[in-house]
Amino acid sequence: MNAVILRHLEAIPVSRIPVADMPVFRRDVLEAVAAGRRIAALYGSPRPEGGIRLTAVLADDREGALSLLSADPGEAYPSLTPDCPQAGAFEREIAEQWGVVPAGHPWLKPLRFHRSFRSGHDAWGRTGTDALSPSVMDFFRMEGEGIHEVAVGPVHAGIIEPGHFRFQCHGEQVLHLEISLGYQHRGIERALRGGPHPRTIHHMETLAGDTTIGHALAYCRAVESLAGCRVPARAQALRDVALELERLANHTGDLGALAGDIGFLPTASFCGRLRGDFLNMTALLCGSRFGRGLVRPGGTAFDADPARVAELRQRLDATFRDVAGAVNLLWETPSVLARFEHTGTVSLALAIELGLVGPAARASGRDMDSRRDFPVEGAEFGAGPAAVQESGDVFARAYVRWLEIQKSAELIRRQLAALPAGSICAACSPLAPNALVVSISEGWRGEIVHVAETDAAGRFARYKVVDPSFHNWMGLALALRGMEISDFPLCNKSFNLSYCGHDL
Repeated sequence: MNAVILRHLEAIPVSRIPVADMPVFRRDVLEAVAAGRRIAALYGSPRPEGGIRLTAVLADDREGALSLLSADPGEAYPSLTPDCPQAGAFEREIAEQWGVVPAGHPWLKPLRFHRSFRSGHDAWGRTGTDALSPSVMDFFRMEGEGIHEVAVGPVHAGIIEPGHFRFQCHGEQVLHLEISLGYQHRGIERALRGGPHPRTIHHMETLAGDTTIGHALAYCRAVESLAGCRVPARAQALRDVALELERLANHTGDLGALAGDIGFLPTASFCGRLRGDFLNMTALLCGSRFGRGLVRPGGTAFDADPARVAELRQRLDATFRDVAGAVNLLWETPSVLARFEHTGTVSLALAIELGLVGPAARASGRDMDSRRDFPVEGAEFGAGPAAVQESGDVFARAYVRWLEIQKSAELIRRQLAALPAGSICAACSPLAPNALVVSISEGWRGEIVHVAETDAAGRFARYKVVDPSFHNWMGLALALRGMEISDFPLCNKSFNLSYCGHDL
């Protein structure tokens, strides 16, 4: 393969990334995916001399290695998607951003409904005067006796973000679901160019509002690698604690919400409160329940004295006992299991084909977790298998969360029991010029990927963000096939994906 192999968080000169002819690039990507690697990121960048360069980041979870390769596609190239479905959303994004057409893409449509970043280059031939609105496009339609269409959203009955779901149904059976987002597009990646700026960390903390720590960590590690900054051990430990508290809060809330969707009120009521208890532990660390202001380049902005550590340990033990009691009610109740099992199944083969990540992938039997596969010096996870189930249904996606809750509580206890002494922040030097780094963190939804490229002045020339939801929305769509439309709320909650994380 015509690629450069690098370690996680290894900053390299951009010049080291080989530029292949497009047919070679396509062949190498397809062969790598067929051999077990997956597309962690695929993006386009403008070249100083004009045109667009494609860059692929391929992850080898077994070896903990990353492969980078690039090509200049011109104005069109043969689409990867027919042979590699996990490239589908990436190619739609590239087409929308840069007007480069992946010829032969099976369903090439806008992703976020914004104008091309290159004036005069639009993949759909739109002009600057054409109105653009989310979800205004052609949708897949099925015809036949008894076939009908159900449109849901973008405004929903609950207090959630906007998204449009269009079902093709035969009676109550869902034959096809198409999901159209883009309502939360804020232009984050363009806003990051020329950084880092003082406001950059605030963009990162709000990329997906419930994943403050996960995205802030990925960003800060990228900056630290480019700056040659060594984070103090105490700061690493506090970061680990915050990341796992974020996972605990969201997994607990999700299990409660799943219970609520089937009317199982004991677990729903308890977990709603207990989620708040975990959020309050994060507030004890930094004053913000969502962890805003805690993680900063070089370390953390807040320390934890012995009294605060003792209180955290006491609160954690008490809340975990309550969570265990509330959640175990689910697994002990036959009516709950009957509703969860065999609902919204995604097979292992399909999860691999789509490139699913996080609990959604692990619930289908894929043993992957970037905390283990792409470790960070000083951050602790341990060896051994990740929290894996094999049935790929709502039950599996729920039970993986429970397994991860137990693991996260254990990790926090270990870190707090042996919290290193010393400082909590180191100074960061200016970023290396003309360099690239790939930073990965395991957010509670799954793998978060940040790719930072700097220019000759050491500023961000390109900053690529891949939220786990970007990989997983198609998994939700296919989980509904063959289900009843009344299964949608339950399947949707079992994935619990981010609209704004996808839309950026």
